[in-house]
Amino acid sequence: MSRLTPRIWLGVGAGVVVGLFVVWLQVSIFTSLASLGVGARSYQTSLQGVANQVSAGEYEAAKSDLKDAQAASTNIIDSAHGFNMTVLGLIPGINTAVNNWERLTGAVENITGSTGDMLTLFGDLSGKSGNGKIFNDGAIDIAALKALPPRVKSIDLGISATYNNLESVQANGPLSGPLASVQTKALDTIAPIQDAMKALVDLAPQLPDALGANGPRRYLIAIGNQAEMRASGGAPLTLILVEFDQGRITIPIKGQTSTELFPPLNAPVKWWGPAKNPFFDANPRFQPMVVTDTHPNFLYSAREMAGAWQGGGYPVVDGVVTIDLTAIGSVLNAMGPIQSPEYGEVTGDKLGQILLIDAYAKYGQADALKRQAANQALIDQLLTKLLSGDELVSAAKAMAKTAPGRHFQVWMTKPEFQNIIVKSGAGGDVIAPTTGDWSAIYTQNGNQSKVDVFQERKVVVNAAIKPDGSAHITQDVIVTNATPKDRPEGPPERIGYETSWLKAAYIMYVPDAAMNYQTMYPAGFAVRPFKNHPQLGKGYVDDGFGHKLVRVVGWTAPQASSTVSESYDLPAGTFGKNGNLTYTLQADPQSLFKASTITVRVTAPNGYAPVETDGMVVKGQTAEVSAVQEGPVNFVVQMAKGR
Repeated sequence: MSRLTPRIWLGVGAGVVVGLFVVWLQVSIFTSLASLGVGARSYQTSLQGVANQVSAGEYEAAKSDLKDAQAASTNIIDSAHGFNMTVLGLIPGINTAVNNWERLTGAVENITGSTGDMLTLFGDLSGKSGNGKIFNDGAIDIAALKALPPRVKSIDLGISATYNNLESVQANGPLSGPLASVQTKALDTIAPIQDAMKALVDLAPQLPDALGANGPRRYLIAIGNQAEMRASGGAPLTLILVEFDQGRITIPIKGQTSTELFPPLNAPVKWWGPAKNPFFDANPRFQPMVVTDTHPNFLYSAREMAGAWQGGGYPVVDGVVTIDLTAIGSVLNAMGPIQSPEYGEVTGDKLGQILLIDAYAKYGQADALKRQAANQALIDQLLTKLLSGDELVSAAKAMAKTAPGRHFQVWMTKPEFQNIIVKSGAGGDVIAPTTGDWSAIYTQNGNQSKVDVFQERKVVVNAAIKPDGSAHITQDVIVTNATPKDRPEGPPERIGYETSWLKAAYIMYVPDAAMNYQTMYPAGFAVRPFKNHPQLGKGYVDDGFGHKLVRVVGWTAPQASSTVSESYDLPAGTFGKNGNLTYTLQADPQSLFKASTITVRVTAPNGYAPVETDGMVVKGQTAEVSAVQEGPVNFVVQMAKGR
């Protein structure tokens, strides 16, 4: 038996060392990858938690999630450092992955820092960070407000730089799988934060001037009553003037529109309005304030409201805000209930029932002033709670969530601010899509009844598509006056808030490219023309923004339904060509108390069949899909050839 020489022993030892080194390297790489993967999952969950808690107004919970995110971030950062990563960095082909790994973890560290800065900003805005409140007890800290823009800009620049660094990471080659996974998670996490900061970058510089840093700013707040609808919102039966001046917030004027602010009982006033508004046939106007929001597009209605307010002898305003009971109910749900001597505990979920239904049942026409006083007292409590500043951010976020359904709308005289409002979706504009079909339907109360709160509306769109991409469209709007059966029919003249009858104007648009448009309606209904404005034929008129609308008026009895329809053709190529057909529809909402439902039926031409998607029912050549119109709804139905 031969003996092992020193050289052999040396070789064996070297092999063992190399083997142990390889094992150690593999284990350490696996450990780093595991740390990276586990950290990434925890990081994304925690950071998403921060965003969710901020959205819900929960500052302390957001701080807790941020702490978890910071811990996960540390694990991710540690995964990219150590002797094993230094060794890997020396290996050709792998060193690029290591460098990208380090860049990735650096970006994660920056995301965490920017999120922390954003949370501090939220805490300062909401008054929950322990620093001085920007909004507090009816006052604004102007110095803190002016400091917002550079803070917001700094956070935004940091997030944008981090996003760009993340996108530049080359997650390919060795270790590409784990790196790509973390990169995707990080990009998904930072995207909504980046979008939120972009919005603040535009808004923050406008806030100081808008909130009175450079002199008085006055805003008219109209509370819309959804029991009596106008096209762009509920009738403005309660008005509040809010003034901001050098940090002070005051409410110099408030009251019921019809009896307190424009007596006796909706007295007409004189004002100048937009010349192209077809709902008014003369300038200057001479009408009551309560009919100013008749145009579906708030860009006109707000100007009419501002004009009528000034025509009543009140101060010129810098903007108009409308909110209805859906928006106020959302605010109450965020802030907590308030107590009323007349109505007891009022929560957001009960508010509409109390003020739009129970109050009218409790107080008849003879007791209208008592009802108005009780309602005003309730609104005063809400304003006091809002102006305390304790829940202002949460309330603002809750209100903003109702903007897609047009329950909260804003118009500003300053163009820079107005552009931001429109971009945010709170401008209440009515704009036709540049292509495809369009459903924009509004009802307007014409007999001062308060039964719109019971209105149940269904819209049915039938679209027959042709091979050349043209189509014949019919839109039916079915309104049911679903007043309770035990409610009295009311006075014989069918006017006023004790009647259960509904007289409504049906205001309907057609797409800009529509041809051969016409209306159909029940016996007793009629097209009501627009006077002193260019006519487009068959009752249609330019709405002042280049879009076509028509107005049909008629009565609907209690528990009865009425159907008003319009039909039109859209030209070849509207929905595709050369065998590729796709029907698209933009459906815009009205701020009804009960949201409308819309059903769309699309019939493909011979030789085509609809491509079924989630929520769609396909029978032969026809696809059907429905939605609740709590905001803008977009429908897309693809049709495949030879199926």
